[in-house]
Amino acid sequence: MTDKERSIEVFYSQIRQKYELPDDLVSLWFDMSLVDFELDVYKLGYDPVTEMFEKPNEAAINTIGLLMTMRYLKREQSRINKMNNIIGKDIQLNATGEAKRAVQEEYDNIRYEIEQKLHKLKRHCF
Repeated sequence: MTDKERSIEVFYSQIRQKYELPDDLVSLWFDMSLVDFELDVYKLGYDPVTEMFEKPNEAAINTIGLLMTMRYLKREQSRINKMNNIIGKDIQLNATGEAKRAVQEEYDNIRYEIEQKLHKLKRHCF
């Protein structure tokens, strides 16, 4: 199993999805999460041909999977907001229901977990 597949496996273990996500979208989220990780922490030396890192690191794979989850939740948050907000010429309905709050809370929890992991992975110099 490649490092990319393992990261995607971590991602799918975090979400509950009724329908299958397009592979291209999941691959794009992986690429974007990899870039975010490398900008924030360190280079992993990812080879797109073998889909492996130079130095395999379980913490990095787990964190990239969580970054992908954050992107998924951001997309779900946008979808729910669009579904619950009806704005027309003569009417404006804004649902402030539990769906919005639940997704926002889950998003905040994942973001906090990612921040903690990134902080632990960074090299601190004093």
